[in-house]
Amino acid sequence: MSARSSARSFSLRAVALYVLLISAICFAQERMFPRGYLDTASDVDIFKNRWYSGNLKALQEPALYPMAKDKSVECYRFLWLRSFNHPISVRIYRQGKDHQWILKLKIAGGAAGFHPHSLMEEETMHLRDANVQGFLSQIESLGFWKAPNPINDQTGTDGSQWIIEGVKGGNYHIVDRWSPKSGIARELGWQLVFDLGGLEVPKQEIY
Repeated sequence: MSARSSARSFSLRAVALYVLLISAICFAQERMFPRGYLDTASDVDIFKNRWYSGNLKALQEPALYPMAKDKSVECYRFLWLRSFNHPISVRIYRQGKDHQWILKLKIAGGAAGFHPHSLMEEETMHLRDANVQGFLSQIESLGFWKAPNPINDQTGTDGSQWIIEGVKGGNYHIVDRWSPKSGIARELGWQLVFDLGGLEVPKQEIY
């Protein structure tokens, strides 16, 4: 091999390594869920992480799992990703010296299953403890913190992901279900978006 060919080969390898490095750095910055929490298969876990993270960025929502480093934090979020409808998130958390519960409801434009757009609506509400107690009781009675995840429950293509995240006492957990008709993700998501958030959604868009 000539010196020119060797130099060209080295240059191409250097460019390829540079591209891979930049891609890895960018993906690391986009990762908003712990590795392996969304699927046992690495490629599916990466795909879901990119998809969910992209929608959270559109909603201008933070990653929750790093918050578990602070044991005083208690926070829960429902991320609702429907194939043909706007991405929706509802997050409740304690804040301030009086530990008052705050709810943030956000809706982004576009379709969650294809390409989310920028934040479209945002509402902040202060909740009474009495209103939150029903949700917290369901967290315990439904066994959220011990619910299995990830599970392979997807049986089709178009549908919705009901994703519940929680941070409490230094612990982080997630329950991710596909188009649930009942069960823990459906019940907790329903409470957050409809009972506490008060969002009105046409019946045909609830799936």
